[in-house]
Amino acid sequence: MFGVDAYARARKSGLKEYHGRIQRHQNPFLPVLAEEVEQLNALSHVPLGLIQVPLSKIVGTSSKGRTNAFAANFMPILDPGCEFAVKWGTLYDGIVEQGLNQPVKVLEYMNRFYLVEGNKRVSVMKFLDSISIEAEVTRVLPKRTDDPENILYFEFLPFYADTGINYLWFSKPGSFAKLYELTGKQPGEHWTSEERSDFNAAYMRFRAEYKAREAASDASRLPATTGDAFLIYLEACGYAEAPKKYDRQIRGELKALWGEFEKDKAGENVALIMKPEERKKGPNLINTLFGPSSVKVAFLYNRNPGESGWIYWHDLGRVNLENDMGDRVKTTVCVCEDAANFESEIERLIEEGNSLIFTTSPVMLSASMKASVKYPEARILNCSLLASWQRVRSYYLRIYEVKFLIGMIAGALTENDLVGYIGDYPIAGVAASINAFALGARMVNPRVKVILEWSTRKSFNPERPFGDKKVEIISSRDVGAPSHHAVEYGLYAQRGEDKQSIAIPVLDWSKIYESLAHSVLNGNWDSDGAGQTKAINYWWGLSSDAVDIVMSQRMDIGLKRLVELVKEHIREGVFWPFESIIRDQAGEIRCPVDSRLTPADVVAMDWLVDNVVGGFPAIDELKDEAKALVELQGIREVALPAASSFSWRAEEN
Repeated sequence: MFGVDAYARARKSGLKEYHGRIQRHQNPFLPVLAEEVEQLNALSHVPLGLIQVPLSKIVGTSSKGRTNAFAANFMPILDPGCEFAVKWGTLYDGIVEQGLNQPVKVLEYMNRFYLVEGNKRVSVMKFLDSISIEAEVTRVLPKRTDDPENILYFEFLPFYADTGINYLWFSKPGSFAKLYELTGKQPGEHWTSEERSDFNAAYMRFRAEYKAREAASDASRLPATTGDAFLIYLEACGYAEAPKKYDRQIRGELKALWGEFEKDKAGENVALIMKPEERKKGPNLINTLFGPSSVKVAFLYNRNPGESGWIYWHDLGRVNLENDMGDRVKTTVCVCEDAANFESEIERLIEEGNSLIFTTSPVMLSASMKASVKYPEARILNCSLLASWQRVRSYYLRIYEVKFLIGMIAGALTENDLVGYIGDYPIAGVAASINAFALGARMVNPRVKVILEWSTRKSFNPERPFGDKKVEIISSRDVGAPSHHAVEYGLYAQRGEDKQSIAIPVLDWSKIYESLAHSVLNGNWDSDGAGQTKAINYWWGLSSDAVDIVMSQRMDIGLKRLVELVKEHIREGVFWPFESIIRDQAGEIRCPVDSRLTPADVVAMDWLVDNVVGGFPAIDELKDEAKALVELQGIREVALPAASSFSWRAEEN
């Protein structure tokens, strides 16, 4: 009777699936590979032998056969008294008593499996909630196309050859490369049985806890796969200890991370906050009565401020924060040059009671995220442009606005229609600065060409950065440290051995630091930004006085007045550097006439305008000290997000 009862319950599940699909105007039966793929037999067939196949990936049959005996979930739907039902029940009893001792036969296509033989065996095993089944597999190789799923499949094939793992899948190309990176493995490196076992333990424990939490929420409506979620988890928590973690520990980490999995729900998952807001809100009443009277703020530096221009300007922002807020703020500085210690230093700063922690370089992002999972109440911000973590907010400055003004000056001063631009790191956000500079130069000089070089390239010669090209007006690195020669930063003129400073950008990070300290004191931290379902990126510019320009007193007064006029128009939102017709180096129109690029378009920019001569260096062309940052946020090393993934707060005039 066991088989008869089991068939009745399986049939009930099958009929529910069948009728549900009918109501949704979907095919209620099993998909048939021969009907989905044209000229199936003409494609290359590769025998893989006997392997364990995840039952969740067996989705249909190779040919029509008796597909009308099953609903699309492989549960039977024929009458209980028929011969098929009797055979199904008998098979069920045999498997329960003795196990399954005969493999099925399947075709694998795009990492989905279609039965050639063994429909009832798969049906019974699925009913029993088994994880996998032994199968004799033949792979059917599709033709290569530009379809993202096809691209992803051909990225999967070498991963499968290295690992033999076929049970996880992703939604985006590039994910298998990311998985290699997160597990510390290299493509082409064979995984040992122990390594496969460790990975399987980590993934299956994660999957069980993730699915349990997913079932209790509405997250099942998200398009992301469990593999996508696993990548987020590994990036946030690391892989080294993952195979050894207990279910309870994973459960706690998922609780802290759940917002990261849910933030894709609305499509726009990163909010670009373009200007300060907390002063408009005013203090939270409860916080006014019971909140803190002062706030402890910590800054983590990876270089000494006296040696690094980038850190020097951050530290100057910290000093200004203290001067502006007085007794209401107390700051702590930690200089940690060893990346291996970033996470422990952040944890120490949290344990010391700092209410806000600013990690001032993108190379600290991973450590910031890992610390935030361990300390869910911590407020950690990382200075980077493309961070998309909901738990760690990011902040940056719209440096490109000042670069546009500096480009105007360069275009006006060149005597041979050439200006030089020395970039440092080819990372996200840099393209916007280069392009803004080039467009600013062209606005005052339609003939100007911008010669692009990179200070981090191995072949870079600081004495003759542009070789034999007669480039006399040069834009170099934005900021310098007190110990560095100030003339070679910002825009300068070089004629022979003589160098003269023309203009430099000014970065005032204290505007962001002070605003966020106020948001904690006023009780507005949680309501700041776009809410808890999006990652928050503060991205301020001229309108918030976070960036500015200082021009040489020797500059022509007429040119100064023009630059000041355009600066005020940018500040007020009247003028936008990226508008009207803009073409890239290949001649493609990136911005149509009478249009303007959105802030999200600018963030995601990975191309150069047509009056720039030069391009982005590959990572193997760079000096060793530049590679860590470029691997993290390099324009050619990471996939920049689509502009559609961003939302932003509009500037108010």
